[in-house]
Amino acid sequence: MRDNLKNTVNRRQFTKAAGLTGALGVTGVAGCLGGGSDRGGDKFKFGVVTSLSGDLRFGGEVTRRGYDLWKKTINENGGIEVDGSSYEVELTYADAKSDPSTGADAASQMITSEKVDAVLGPYSSNVTLAVAPIMEKNQTPHISGSAESPRIWEEQYKHTFGTVPTVTLIARQAAEEILSLDPTAESVYVSGVNGPFSKATASAMRDAAENKGVEVLAYDLNPSDTDWTSVVSSAKSEDPDLHFHGGHIGSHVSLLKAADQLNYDPNGFFCHYGVNTSDFKDGLGGDASGTFGATVWLPSIERTGGKLFGSAADYAKAARDEFDQSPDYTQAASSAAGIVYQQALEELGAAPPLSDTEQSKLVSILEDIEVQTFYGDVTFDKEGDFYHNNTTTSPLPVQLQGDDDEAVVVGSSASASEANYPVSE
Repeated sequence: MRDNLKNTVNRRQFTKAAGLTGALGVTGVAGCLGGGSDRGGDKFKFGVVTSLSGDLRFGGEVTRRGYDLWKKTINENGGIEVDGSSYEVELTYADAKSDPSTGADAASQMITSEKVDAVLGPYSSNVTLAVAPIMEKNQTPHISGSAESPRIWEEQYKHTFGTVPTVTLIARQAAEEILSLDPTAESVYVSGVNGPFSKATASAMRDAAENKGVEVLAYDLNPSDTDWTSVVSSAKSEDPDLHFHGGHIGSHVSLLKAADQLNYDPNGFFCHYGVNTSDFKDGLGGDASGTFGATVWLPSIERTGGKLFGSAADYAKAARDEFDQSPDYTQAASSAAGIVYQQALEELGAAPPLSDTEQSKLVSILEDIEVQTFYGDVTFDKEGDFYHNNTTTSPLPVQLQGDDDEAVVVGSSASASEANYPVSE
Protein backbone atom coordinates (compact mmCIF):
# COMPACT_ATOMS: atom_id res chain seq x y z
CA MET A 1 0.00 0.00 0.00
CA ARG A 2 1.33 3.44 -0.92
CA ASP A 3 1.98 5.41 2.26
CA ASN A 4 -0.01 8.56 2.94
CA LEU A 5 2.83 11.10 2.96
CA LYS A 6 2.64 12.33 -0.61
CA ASN A 7 -1.16 12.52 -0.80
CA THR A 8 -1.25 14.53 2.42
CA VAL A 9 1.43 16.92 1.24
CA ASN A 10 -0.15 17.32 -2.20
CA ARG A 11 -3.54 18.30 -0.80
CA ARG A 12 -1.95 20.76 1.56
CA GLN A 13 0.49 22.35 -0.85
CA PHE A 14 -1.81 22.82 -3.79
CA THR A 15 -4.25 24.78 -1.63
CA LYS A 16 -1.71 26.71 0.43
CA ALA A 17 -1.14 30.38 -0.22
CA ALA A 18 2.33 31.34 -1.41
CA GLY A 19 4.62 33.94 0.09
CA LEU A 20 5.15 32.32 3.48
CA THR A 21 7.76 33.74 5.85
CA GLY A 22 9.13 33.07 9.30
CA ALA A 23 9.97 29.42 9.95
CA LEU A 24 11.12 28.64 6.41
CA GLY A 25 14.72 29.41 7.19
CA VAL A 26 15.59 31.05 3.84
CA THR A 27 19.22 32.08 3.91
CA GLY A 28 21.77 33.50 1.50
CA VAL A 29 21.69 36.49 -0.78
CA ALA A 30 18.10 37.46 -1.38
CA GLY A 31 18.71 39.13 -4.75
CA CYS A 32 16.29 41.46 -6.48
CA LEU A 33 12.70 40.44 -5.97
CA GLY A 34 9.93 41.13 -8.39
CA GLY A 35 7.55 39.45 -10.79
CA GLY A 36 8.45 36.80 -13.35
CA SER A 37 11.45 37.53 -15.54
CA ASP A 38 11.89 41.14 -14.30
CA ARG A 39 13.91 39.98 -11.28
CA GLY A 40 16.95 41.90 -12.53
CA GLY A 41 20.58 41.07 -11.92
CA ASP A 42 23.22 39.39 -14.01
CA LYS A 43 23.54 36.02 -12.24
CA PHE A 44 21.82 32.69 -12.59
CA LYS A 45 19.94 32.30 -9.34
CA PHE A 46 19.39 28.79 -7.96
CA GLY A 47 17.22 27.98 -4.98
CA VAL A 48 18.36 25.16 -2.71
CA VAL A 49 15.93 23.37 -0.40
CA THR A 50 17.69 20.93 1.93
CA SER A 51 17.82 19.89 5.58
CA LEU A 52 20.22 22.16 7.48
CA SER A 53 18.70 21.32 10.88
CA GLY A 54 16.81 18.41 12.42
CA ASP A 55 17.53 14.69 12.29
CA LEU A 56 18.77 14.78 8.68
CA ARG A 57 21.10 17.77 9.07
CA PHE A 58 24.23 15.64 8.56
CA GLY A 59 23.11 14.61 5.10
CA GLY A 60 21.75 18.08 4.40
CA GLU A 61 25.17 19.56 5.04
CA VAL A 62 26.69 17.02 2.64
CA THR A 63 24.41 18.27 -0.16
CA ARG A 64 25.23 21.85 0.79
CA ARG A 65 28.95 21.18 0.47
CA GLY A 66 28.34 19.67 -2.97
CA TYR A 67 26.25 22.57 -4.23
CA ASP A 68 28.59 25.18 -2.69
CA LEU A 69 31.70 23.62 -4.21
CA TRP A 70 30.10 23.67 -7.65
CA LYS A 71 29.15 27.33 -7.24
CA LYS A 72 32.60 28.33 -6.02
CA THR A 73 34.38 26.48 -8.80
CA ILE A 74 32.13 27.61 -11.65
CA ASN A 75 32.40 31.23 -10.52
CA GLU A 76 36.19 30.97 -10.24
CA ASN A 77 36.17 29.69 -13.81
CA GLY A 78 34.21 32.68 -15.08
CA GLY A 79 30.65 31.49 -14.63
CA ILE A 80 28.21 29.99 -17.14
CA GLU A 81 28.85 31.10 -20.70
CA VAL A 82 25.84 32.10 -22.77
CA ASP A 83 26.19 33.56 -26.27
CA GLY A 84 29.66 34.97 -25.61
CA SER A 85 28.85 36.40 -22.18
CA SER A 86 29.49 34.81 -18.77
CA TYR A 87 27.17 34.84 -15.79
CA GLU A 88 28.04 33.89 -12.21
CA VAL A 89 25.97 31.51 -10.11
CA GLU A 90 24.14 32.55 -6.96
CA LEU A 91 22.65 30.09 -4.46
CA THR A 92 19.94 30.98 -1.96
CA TYR A 93 19.15 28.37 0.70
CA ALA A 94 15.99 27.32 2.52
CA ASP A 95 16.14 24.99 5.50
CA ALA A 96 13.64 22.12 5.21
CA LYS A 97 14.39 21.31 8.87
CA SER A 98 14.18 17.58 8.03
CA ASP A 99 10.40 17.96 7.67
CA PRO A 100 8.43 17.42 4.43
CA SER A 101 5.81 20.11 5.11
CA THR A 102 8.45 22.69 5.99
CA GLY A 103 10.37 21.75 2.85
CA ALA A 104 7.29 22.18 0.69
CA ASP A 105 6.55 25.57 2.25
CA ALA A 106 10.16 26.62 1.70
CA ALA A 107 9.97 25.57 -1.95
CA SER A 108 6.85 27.68 -2.47
CA GLN A 109 8.55 30.67 -0.87
CA MET A 110 11.67 30.11 -2.94
CA ILE A 111 9.74 30.27 -6.21
CA THR A 112 7.25 33.03 -5.45
CA SER A 113 9.49 35.45 -3.53
CA GLU A 114 13.06 34.63 -4.51
CA LYS A 115 12.21 34.27 -8.23
CA VAL A 116 14.85 31.59 -8.78
CA ASP A 117 15.73 30.32 -12.26
CA ALA A 118 15.86 26.69 -11.09
CA VAL A 119 16.09 24.60 -7.92
CA LEU A 120 18.67 22.19 -6.50
CA GLY A 121 16.87 19.63 -4.42
CA PRO A 122 16.73 18.20 -0.91
CA TYR A 123 18.95 15.63 0.76
CA SER A 124 16.18 13.26 1.80
CA SER A 125 13.57 11.44 -0.24
CA ASN A 126 10.64 12.30 2.02
CA VAL A 127 11.33 16.03 1.65
CA THR A 128 11.85 15.59 -2.10
CA LEU A 129 8.46 13.88 -2.36
CA ALA A 130 6.95 16.98 -0.75
CA VAL A 131 8.92 19.49 -2.84
CA ALA A 132 8.42 17.83 -6.25
CA PRO A 133 4.66 18.67 -6.49
CA ILE A 134 5.52 22.33 -5.83
CA MET A 135 8.01 22.25 -8.70
CA GLU A 136 5.35 20.64 -10.87
CA LYS A 137 2.70 23.21 -10.03
CA ASN A 138 5.06 26.10 -10.76
CA GLN A 139 6.78 24.39 -13.73
CA THR A 140 10.21 25.01 -12.22
CA PRO A 141 13.27 22.88 -13.13
CA HIS A 142 14.43 20.81 -10.15
CA ILE A 143 17.46 18.48 -9.85
CA SER A 144 18.17 16.50 -6.69
CA GLY A 145 21.77 15.55 -6.03
CA SER A 146 20.79 13.10 -3.32
CA ALA A 147 17.27 11.66 -3.09
CA GLU A 148 17.13 7.94 -3.94
CA SER A 149 13.62 6.64 -3.18
CA PRO A 150 12.03 4.86 -6.17
CA ARG A 151 8.72 6.52 -5.27
CA ILE A 152 10.03 9.83 -6.63
CA TRP A 153 10.53 8.43 -10.12
CA GLU A 154 7.38 6.32 -10.08
CA GLU A 155 5.39 9.56 -9.75
CA GLN A 156 6.64 10.63 -13.23
CA TYR A 157 7.26 14.27 -12.27
CA LYS A 158 8.14 16.18 -15.43
CA HIS A 159 10.17 18.90 -13.70
CA THR A 160 12.15 16.76 -11.22
CA PHE A 161 15.41 14.97 -12.04
CA GLY A 162 17.99 13.11 -9.94
CA THR A 163 21.69 12.42 -10.41
CA VAL A 164 21.89 9.50 -7.94
CA PRO A 165 20.49 6.15 -9.13
CA THR A 166 17.52 4.93 -7.13
CA VAL A 167 18.38 2.95 -4.02
CA THR A 168 16.40 0.06 -5.51
CA LEU A 169 19.37 -0.48 -7.83
CA ILE A 170 22.20 0.54 -5.50
CA ALA A 171 21.21 -1.47 -2.42
CA ARG A 172 20.13 -4.56 -4.31
CA GLN A 173 23.28 -4.88 -6.42
CA ALA A 174 25.64 -4.16 -3.52
CA ALA A 175 23.75 -6.58 -1.25
CA GLU A 176 23.99 -9.37 -3.81
CA GLU A 177 27.76 -8.86 -4.00
CA ILE A 178 28.13 -8.97 -0.21
CA LEU A 179 25.95 -12.06 0.01
CA SER A 180 28.31 -13.76 -2.46
CA LEU A 181 31.41 -13.35 -0.30
CA ASP A 182 33.12 -16.51 0.94
CA PRO A 183 31.87 -18.15 3.13
CA THR A 184 28.46 -17.65 1.53
CA ALA A 185 25.90 -16.36 4.00
CA GLU A 186 22.96 -18.62 4.80
CA SER A 187 20.91 -16.11 6.78
CA VAL A 188 20.42 -12.36 7.11
CA TYR A 189 18.54 -10.05 9.47
CA VAL A 190 17.14 -6.94 7.75
CA SER A 191 16.28 -3.86 9.80
CA GLY A 192 15.46 -0.32 8.76
CA VAL A 193 13.75 2.99 9.39
CA ASN A 194 10.15 3.23 8.17
CA GLY A 195 10.61 6.17 5.77
CA PRO A 196 10.54 6.37 1.94
CA PHE A 197 14.29 6.06 1.33
CA SER A 198 15.10 3.76 4.23
CA LYS A 199 12.17 1.44 3.61
CA ALA A 200 13.10 1.17 -0.08
CA THR A 201 16.68 0.39 0.95
CA ALA A 202 15.67 -2.35 3.38
CA SER A 203 13.22 -3.77 0.85
CA ALA A 204 15.93 -3.94 -1.83
CA MET A 205 18.24 -5.68 0.65
CA ARG A 206 15.53 -8.24 1.44
CA ASP A 207 14.87 -8.81 -2.27
CA ALA A 208 18.59 -9.36 -2.88
CA ALA A 209 18.72 -12.01 -0.15
CA GLU A 210 15.65 -13.78 -1.45
CA ASN A 211 17.05 -13.71 -5.00
CA LYS A 212 20.23 -15.36 -3.71
CA GLY A 213 18.34 -18.01 -1.76
CA VAL A 214 19.48 -16.62 1.60
CA GLU A 215 17.07 -16.99 4.51
CA VAL A 216 15.66 -13.66 5.72
CA LEU A 217 15.22 -14.15 9.46
CA ALA A 218 13.39 -10.85 9.93
CA TYR A 219 12.34 -7.73 8.03
CA ASP A 220 12.08 -5.20 10.84
CA LEU A 221 11.05 -1.58 10.09
CA ASN A 222 11.02 0.95 12.94
CA PRO A 223 10.37 4.65 13.63
CA SER A 224 13.40 6.90 13.26
CA ASP A 225 13.47 7.54 17.04
CA THR A 226 13.28 3.86 17.99
CA ASP A 227 15.37 2.29 20.74
CA TRP A 228 17.89 0.38 18.62
CA THR A 229 19.02 -1.72 21.58
CA SER A 230 15.64 -3.45 21.34
CA VAL A 231 16.18 -4.15 17.64
CA VAL A 232 19.68 -5.46 18.28
CA SER A 233 18.45 -7.67 21.10
CA SER A 234 15.91 -9.26 18.75
CA ALA A 235 18.51 -9.67 16.01
CA LYS A 236 21.04 -11.23 18.38
CA SER A 237 18.53 -13.88 19.39
CA GLU A 238 18.14 -14.85 15.72
CA ASP A 239 21.94 -15.20 15.27
CA PRO A 240 22.16 -14.24 11.54
CA ASP A 241 25.27 -14.54 9.38
CA LEU A 242 24.83 -10.94 8.21
CA HIS A 243 22.86 -7.89 9.34
CA PHE A 244 21.56 -5.44 6.69
CA HIS A 245 20.21 -2.04 7.71
CA GLY A 246 18.35 0.60 5.69
CA GLY A 247 18.56 4.10 7.10
CA HIS A 248 20.46 7.36 7.31
CA ILE A 249 23.72 8.00 9.12
CA GLY A 250 22.14 8.61 12.52
CA SER A 251 20.33 5.27 12.65
CA HIS A 252 23.43 3.44 11.35
CA VAL A 253 25.50 4.85 14.21
CA SER A 254 22.83 4.10 16.80
CA LEU A 255 22.40 0.53 15.58
CA LEU A 256 26.11 -0.26 15.61
CA LYS A 257 26.62 1.35 19.01
CA ALA A 258 23.83 -0.84 20.37
CA ALA A 259 25.42 -3.88 18.74
CA ASP A 260 28.72 -3.14 20.46
CA GLN A 261 26.96 -2.60 23.78
CA LEU A 262 25.14 -5.95 23.54
CA ASN A 263 28.09 -7.90 22.05
CA TYR A 264 26.17 -8.65 18.88
CA ASP A 265 28.69 -9.67 16.23
CA PRO A 266 27.38 -11.23 13.01
CA ASN A 267 29.90 -11.84 10.22
CA GLY A 268 29.26 -8.33 8.92
CA PHE A 269 27.01 -5.27 8.88
CA PHE A 270 25.86 -3.63 5.63
CA CYS A 271 24.57 -0.09 6.13
CA HIS A 272 24.30 1.18 2.50
CA TYR A 273 24.53 5.00 2.74
CA GLY A 274 27.17 7.15 4.37
CA VAL A 275 29.61 4.65 5.86
CA ASN A 276 32.56 6.53 4.34
CA THR A 277 31.51 9.93 5.71
CA SER A 278 33.26 11.61 8.61
CA ASP A 279 29.90 11.83 10.42
CA PHE A 280 29.58 8.02 10.40
CA LYS A 281 33.19 7.39 11.42
CA ASP A 282 33.25 10.08 14.11
CA GLY A 283 29.89 8.94 15.41
CA LEU A 284 31.26 5.46 16.07
CA GLY A 285 34.44 6.72 17.69
CA GLY A 286 36.81 4.42 15.85
CA ASP A 287 34.55 1.37 15.68
CA ALA A 288 33.48 1.85 12.05
CA SER A 289 36.12 -0.47 10.58
CA GLY A 290 34.77 -3.47 8.68
CA THR A 291 31.34 -1.98 7.97
CA PHE A 292 30.04 -2.65 4.46
CA GLY A 293 28.34 0.05 2.45
CA ALA A 294 27.48 0.97 -1.12
CA THR A 295 28.49 3.83 -3.36
CA VAL A 296 28.26 5.04 -6.93
CA TRP A 297 31.42 7.13 -6.69
CA LEU A 298 34.79 7.20 -4.95
CA PRO A 299 37.80 9.50 -5.45
CA SER A 300 39.81 6.46 -6.56
CA ILE A 301 37.36 5.41 -9.29
CA GLU A 302 38.28 6.51 -12.81
CA ARG A 303 35.34 8.15 -14.51
CA THR A 304 34.98 10.24 -17.65
CA GLY A 305 36.09 13.60 -16.26
CA GLY A 306 34.71 16.35 -18.46
CA LYS A 307 33.24 19.67 -17.40
CA LEU A 308 34.67 21.73 -14.55
CA PHE A 309 36.56 19.04 -12.59
CA GLY A 310 39.05 17.00 -14.61
CA SER A 311 38.79 13.77 -12.62
CA ALA A 312 37.40 12.18 -9.48
CA ALA A 313 40.76 12.75 -7.80
CA ASP A 314 40.73 16.43 -8.80
CA TYR A 315 37.27 16.84 -7.31
CA ALA A 316 38.28 15.08 -4.09
CA LYS A 317 41.28 17.38 -3.70
CA ALA A 318 39.14 20.47 -4.25
CA ALA A 319 36.66 19.21 -1.64
CA ARG A 320 39.38 18.51 0.92
CA ASP A 321 40.95 21.92 0.32
CA GLU A 322 37.60 23.62 0.81
CA PHE A 323 36.04 21.59 3.64
CA ASP A 324 38.98 19.68 5.18
CA GLN A 325 37.26 16.33 4.66
CA SER A 326 36.88 13.81 1.87
CA PRO A 327 33.66 13.86 -0.17
CA ASP A 328 31.21 10.99 -0.43
CA TYR A 329 29.01 10.14 -3.39
CA THR A 330 26.14 12.37 -2.25
CA GLN A 331 28.39 15.42 -2.20
CA ALA A 332 29.81 14.42 -5.58
CA ALA A 333 26.35 13.86 -7.06
CA SER A 334 25.21 17.25 -5.72
CA SER A 335 28.11 18.99 -7.47
CA ALA A 336 27.31 16.97 -10.60
CA ALA A 337 23.73 18.28 -10.48
CA GLY A 338 25.13 21.78 -10.77
CA ILE A 339 27.30 20.75 -13.71
CA VAL A 340 24.24 19.31 -15.47
CA TYR A 341 22.47 22.66 -15.06
CA GLN A 342 25.61 24.39 -16.32
CA GLN A 343 25.63 22.45 -19.60
CA ALA A 344 21.86 22.70 -20.01
CA LEU A 345 21.95 26.48 -19.61
CA GLU A 346 24.78 26.74 -22.13
CA GLU A 347 22.65 24.75 -24.57
CA LEU A 348 19.61 26.91 -23.79
CA GLY A 349 21.53 30.06 -24.66
CA ALA A 350 19.36 32.42 -22.59
CA ALA A 351 20.67 35.06 -20.19
CA PRO A 352 19.28 35.35 -16.65
CA PRO A 353 16.68 35.75 -15.35
CA LEU A 354 14.84 33.02 -17.20
CA SER A 355 11.30 33.52 -18.40
CA ASP A 356 8.62 30.85 -17.92
CA THR A 357 9.09 29.79 -21.53
CA GLU A 358 12.85 29.51 -21.09
CA GLN A 359 12.40 27.41 -17.94
CA SER A 360 10.17 25.01 -19.92
CA LYS A 361 12.80 24.79 -22.65
CA LEU A 362 15.41 24.08 -19.97
CA VAL A 363 13.37 21.08 -18.78
CA SER A 364 13.20 19.76 -22.34
CA ILE A 365 16.98 20.09 -22.66
CA LEU A 366 17.50 18.22 -19.38
CA GLU A 367 15.38 15.33 -20.66
CA ASP A 368 17.79 14.75 -23.55
CA ILE A 369 21.05 15.82 -21.95
CA GLU A 370 24.25 13.77 -21.85
CA VAL A 371 26.97 15.20 -19.61
CA GLN A 372 30.44 13.87 -18.93
CA THR A 373 31.47 14.69 -15.37
CA PHE A 374 34.04 13.62 -12.76
CA TYR A 375 31.12 11.75 -11.14
CA GLY A 376 30.38 9.79 -14.30
CA ASP A 377 28.18 10.16 -17.36
CA VAL A 378 24.81 11.66 -16.49
CA THR A 379 21.66 11.04 -18.52
CA PHE A 380 18.05 10.75 -17.39
CA ASP A 381 15.59 7.96 -18.16
CA LYS A 382 12.73 9.16 -20.37
CA GLU A 383 10.19 6.50 -19.44
CA GLY A 384 9.43 3.66 -17.09
CA ASP A 385 9.74 3.25 -13.32
CA PHE A 386 12.88 5.40 -13.14
CA TYR A 387 11.59 8.36 -15.17
CA HIS A 388 14.07 11.28 -14.92
CA ASN A 389 16.48 9.32 -12.71
CA ASN A 390 20.11 8.90 -13.75
CA THR A 391 20.46 5.13 -13.75
CA THR A 392 23.68 5.00 -15.78
CA THR A 393 26.09 5.31 -12.83
CA SER A 394 27.05 1.82 -11.61
CA PRO A 395 26.78 0.97 -7.87
CA LEU A 396 29.65 -0.68 -6.03
CA PRO A 397 29.90 -2.45 -2.64
CA VAL A 398 32.53 -0.97 -0.32
CA GLN A 399 34.04 -1.80 3.06
CA LEU A 400 35.88 0.40 5.56
CA GLN A 401 39.40 -0.97 5.95
CA GLY A 402 42.80 -0.02 7.31
CA ASP A 403 43.96 2.39 9.99
CA ASP A 404 42.10 5.28 8.33
CA ASP A 405 38.90 3.31 7.71
CA GLU A 406 39.19 4.00 4.00
CA ALA A 407 36.29 2.87 1.82
CA VAL A 408 37.56 0.30 -0.66
CA VAL A 409 35.63 -1.53 -3.36
CA VAL A 410 35.03 -5.22 -2.61
CA GLY A 411 33.22 -7.95 -4.45
CA SER A 412 33.62 -9.24 -7.99
CA SER A 413 34.82 -6.22 -9.94
CA ALA A 414 38.30 -6.31 -11.45
CA SER A 415 39.44 -3.41 -9.25
CA ALA A 416 38.05 -4.87 -6.01
CA SER A 417 40.14 -5.39 -2.89
CA GLU A 418 39.87 -8.49 -0.73
CA ALA A 419 37.06 -8.17 1.77
CA ASN A 420 37.67 -8.50 5.49
CA TYR A 421 35.05 -11.20 5.88
CA PRO A 422 33.93 -12.56 8.21
CA VAL A 423 34.72 -9.23 9.78
CA SER A 424 37.53 -9.57 12.31
CA GLU A 425 38.04 -7.38 15.34
